Amino acid sequence: MKYLYQPDKKVLKQGAVLTDEAGNVVYEAQMLKNPLIGAMEFNFINHVSGKTVSHKVSKTVTTETQSGGFTDFFSTNSRFKLNGTNIWDYLHEQGIRIDSNFSGNKLGMTYHVTQNGRELATLATSTPKGKSFITSGHVYDVITEEQDLDMAFLVTFAIARTDQAFYS
Repeated sequence: MKYLYQPDKKVLKQGAVLTDEAGNVVYEAQMLKNPLIGAMEFNFINHVSGKTVSHKVSKTVTTETQSGGFTDFFSTNSRFKLNGTNIWDYLHEQGIRIDSNFSGNKLGMTYHVTQNGRELATLATSTPKGKSFITSGHVYDVITEEQDLDMAFLVTFAIARTDQAFYS
């Protein structure tokens, strides 16, 4: 099925929602606490299964290699911690692999996500109607099966919260 991932409209909440093609919220990351120091607390709510899981999400940290060239954009390391573990380490431990590339002649990216060699999801940067690519923020079309919503949402959440251009 095809879904739309977008940041929560309440800017200070830093949450996100995943909606189906009819506009129904099927998954969300709902921020509960945003302390000045320490990790934020989120509920990840799967509205299809009725399952809710709480996670602590640290602030995003981004570092860049500074050599002064065009390739600096591709030398970015961006991450946050999920329950005290680097998000990329956590996803790799779950068997997640992400192959990313530019989306044709658009200013976006496409991500092919597998889990233990099985196709899990395809994510592509999206521009909702009436918005520009620049102002739409971290919005993604997500194609995945209903039984894979939990992991597909977490991967999309990780990509949306970080500034890393390519993943592997």
